[in-house]
Amino acid sequence: MLHRIALGKVLPTVLMLLALASTAEAQDCTGSGNYRIRIRPGLITFPPPTVSDYQAGWLLAPTADIRVQPRRVADRGWELCLAADSPTMGGYGKPVSDIEFQQDGTGAWIPLATTDQLLAIGDRNRTVTLQFRMALDWTLDVPGQYETDITAKAARD
Repeated sequence: MLHRIALGKVLPTVLMLLALASTAEAQDCTGSGNYRIRIRPGLITFPPPTVSDYQAGWLLAPTADIRVQPRRVADRGWELCLAADSPTMGGYGKPVSDIEFQQDGTGAWIPLATTDQLLAIGDRNRTVTLQFRMALDWTLDVPGQYETDITAKAARD
């Protein structure tokens, strides 16, 4: 099952569309299955960056929850993957890899990619919480509005 969410990023007010997934290793998530995926919120907006954010080099967005619910007993075991639909966020070409995510507030930050990234492996219903951050650079980031679509997929493992 595929699902899209919106993710917003701001370099004086930027919006991005994302759909989500966690422990980044290349994965294809091409199995079958019948799943309900719920992402809350569906639109994630980064706040306008401050001088402190630029000095830190990162801007945090609110967390997003992805809920996976198998619809059939045969589909209880599943993999959840995440991938960006485009290598850039539009505008002047800021790469989607400038957005990183972290699962459940622990572990390494993983750069977003256009290939499937394994977020979680589960059995039955589960909610995965993702935190997003975006790299900021005074010399490279042009003020503007940027968007990207991210696709979350669940497949039988």
